[in-house]
Amino acid sequence: MNHLKGYIYAAIAAAAYGTNPIFAIPLYHEGMTVSSVLFMRYAMAVVIMLIVTMIKSPKSLVIKPKHIGIIAFMGILMVLSSIGLFASYKYLSAGIASTLLFFYPVMVAIIMAVFYKEHLTKRSWICLVTAFLGVVILSKGDDGGMISIIGLALVMFSSLCYAIYLVYINRGPMKKIDTSAVTFYVIAGGFIVMAINCLIDGGVILPHSTKAWLNTIGLGVFPTIVSLIFTSRAIALVGSTETAIFGALEPLTAVILGIIILGETLTIQPAIGMILIFVSVTVLMKKKD
Repeated sequence: MNHLKGYIYAAIAAAAYGTNPIFAIPLYHEGMTVSSVLFMRYAMAVVIMLIVTMIKSPKSLVIKPKHIGIIAFMGILMVLSSIGLFASYKYLSAGIASTLLFFYPVMVAIIMAVFYKEHLTKRSWICLVTAFLGVVILSKGDDGGMISIIGLALVMFSSLCYAIYLVYINRGPMKKIDTSAVTFYVIAGGFIVMAINCLIDGGVILPHSTKAWLNTIGLGVFPTIVSLIFTSRAIALVGSTETAIFGALEPLTAVILGIIILGETLTIQPAIGMILIFVSVTVLMKKKD
């Protein structure tokens, strides 16, 4: 039962993270910079998370001094991953950027196998390879154009930071800290980093319209708070590797929403990639051998 619950949490986390481009790209069109968009994302998230946590369980925000440095490190990892992904939207379409980000399960598997000697089951390997194959097909069929090297490098950097985050939150001292506290302080760390970055970058460009403010709130809620909370819960139940495999739903969500909301197109080749992703996730959800 815990495994099923973990899979559901992982699916929710991945789908929520896949909403990033539908909120961020319209803000770029209104003239906001990457720094300003991320600052507003973390500002909204930290305020909302603080209010929810104070109402639900204020004591959960109390942490030991020895954990401050650890949480700061996690916050830096998350904000670096965000910067890489959001900057890549300047060079790649939402679908391609999001599908390339899915390379992080491979990085997680390699890190877990090399540094923690984790044995990957046959089923996990099959799901991992099938899901990654689907992403490769999906990314190649998105728009038929050349992939920007700068955009590719930014997404790979984002992917690596996120992979380290997923591993560390499962294997590091973070396991002993309340999920709400981890989420709040990671978001708060991202807010501080982006505030400093905006000061260096010349200030914050605020949203100019009601729609822009709604997109900003959406960024703070879905791909930030919802994604981080459910990711932490999923990792606690099924581990980093299988949570990462469920990340296949992130590019799938991004592509579908990109078509519906951003007007991007879908051809037969990326459709095949989506089917492979669905198959891999379905197989993983079946009872373990």
